[in-house]
Amino acid sequence: MPKTKLGSETKNYGYKKPKTVPNCGLNKHLDESDSVEFSQTCFSKETDTKETKKDHISIFKEPFSCCVIENVIEGEDFLTGLKAELLELEFVQKSNDLYKFRQSSSLSSSSGPHIAQLRSLLLDQLRPWISKVMGIKLGDTVDMFCAQYSHTDTLLCHDDELEGRRVAFILYLTGEWSEEDGGLLELFNTDSDGNPKDVVQKLLPVHNSFAFFEVSPISFHQVSEVLSTTKTRLSLGGWFHGPTLPRPSRSLPTSSPCLTCVEMDEDEFYSWLNPSYLDPETQGDIQSKFEESSEISLPGFLAPDKYSALCRALQGHSKWETVGPPDRRSCQVQAGDSCQLLHSCHKLFTSEAFFLLLSNLTGLKLHELAPEDSDEDPDEEDENDDEEKVPKIYNPRCRGGFSLWSPGCYSLIRDDDQEQAEYALDLRMFFNVSGWMEEMGGQTSYIARGEDEELITVEPEENTLSLVYRDKDSLKFVKYVNTRVTDIEHFHDAA
Repeated sequence: MPKTKLGSETKNYGYKKPKTVPNCGLNKHLDESDSVEFSQTCFSKETDTKETKKDHISIFKEPFSCCVIENVIEGEDFLTGLKAELLELEFVQKSNDLYKFRQSSSLSSSSGPHIAQLRSLLLDQLRPWISKVMGIKLGDTVDMFCAQYSHTDTLLCHDDELEGRRVAFILYLTGEWSEEDGGLLELFNTDSDGNPKDVVQKLLPVHNSFAFFEVSPISFHQVSEVLSTTKTRLSLGGWFHGPTLPRPSRSLPTSSPCLTCVEMDEDEFYSWLNPSYLDPETQGDIQSKFEESSEISLPGFLAPDKYSALCRALQGHSKWETVGPPDRRSCQVQAGDSCQLLHSCHKLFTSEAFFLLLSNLTGLKLHELAPEDSDEDPDEEDENDDEEKVPKIYNPRCRGGFSLWSPGCYSLIRDDDQEQAEYALDLRMFFNVSGWMEEMGGQTSYIARGEDEELITVEPEENTLSLVYRDKDSLKFVKYVNTRVTDIEHFHDAA
């Protein structure tokens, strides 16, 4: 606090004149009778026309009805002030399996004078117009937040369905923007089971345009990765509320098939592995560490010549198939016939001998010749001596294969994922990851069910076998692989 010569505090009791907010209003064409009639007709009738346009209004009928109003707000001075006010807000970095971008807290009338005026405009003028043209009864509340998407930020496939959300909207406040900059609003069609399938519509985030659509069981959409290294996609999004639509049940995707354990010649088995991991004393040390943390990484796991040959074989394999659905994952798995080396490596990971080796490394009973799981407390065993013991069932199963990870690949957490509702020992081994960096994505992240904090992160390392024991309260996902990975082109894994 400034002080006078006498040392007493000087306080400023001056009057601050409140900022004057420029006037703003909706595009005057919206309330014209022919614009209202045009919009009502487009929303209410089935039509073979994929896109219809009148003046500043464009309505897309596929894959679901979505309206874009250009120059929605009249008053460029207001928009300039609004953008400046939004950029003064405190933004928090949001990052999980589904998204990565910076977001403000929920915006209310007290968030700033421009924001307060915009809320009034949305609730008092735009909400009744949307309700009228869509034929949907909307409540008198609105949720609203501001988002900034910068280089490699994205929001992956989702449907926005949450209790009370009726109409989703986005007001774009970007500067000059092109399709090459990324950050497009992409709409998915659905298959016969109601699962999202392919992107069939891409909408550019044009400054002062307003996109909205009904939140429904088929309103799958995403924000594509921002590719520009210099621009920021600024938008204001939210939802008008109303009665929620019924949500039909969807068939769960078929689980990956379990693989059959196979026999492998002893000499062939030994030829694949670093001999140090076959040493009983080394195995005991690894088991002790694994039992403490339920995870471990084993560097130099394969024989160097085998690992190098595998890297070349995977680079040379040309047939990869994209698997989904995109609200669960998008990754490329091996398709077509394998060369002899890849076939032999697959045989290694599914062999009886490898299951026994994993048992020795982890203390888990994954083979009938392995001792019982070593995770029981001896004191508990003593206390239960007099109780009838229930025999443990030995029934290990194995799923997996080779995958290619390139820009746009990821997996998401789903509470109804049957494969994640099991106790499991997750194995992941990477190939062709020399030069990989954290900001490229592709790590496996583990979280506790219902929480956001990452418990374990498995990062790609050359010739390193990563093992993680996952219980029913743990979930995993593979972080979105972004365009930075093109520095190394792509990478592979066995998991």
